[in-house]
Amino acid sequence: MTEENKNLTIIDSWDIPSKEERETILNYSHDLDNWHIYTDVPKHARKYEKFLDETKPHRKGYSANGGVLAMLEGYLNDSALVSIRQRARLTDKQKELASKRLAELRKKQNA
Repeated sequence: MTEENKNLTIIDSWDIPSKEERETILNYSHDLDNWHIYTDVPKHARKYEKFLDETKPHRKGYSANGGVLAMLEGYLNDSALVSIRQRARLTDKQKELASKRLAELRKKQNA
């Protein structure tokens, strides 16, 4: 058993909760200067899996229906950057200009 594997707990038949019950929780410890994640949102589990610190205890749950990663819990490694930003809200004029730029780019790519 490798150093990384002894810290991993795999749950093979994770029951994915309903969409109303799914959650992603990110906690920051200022004292330890690290982030802890728990998520049972499959999309988030796949996104953050590569940032897990495998030298610390962590869990992965795979769905009973198909075996895809559906749950993740553990600490994020130092390469992870957690940030929250506001979604861009484009005006109608900005959308029109962006659409024109995209159309021109597609013309150049197809030429």
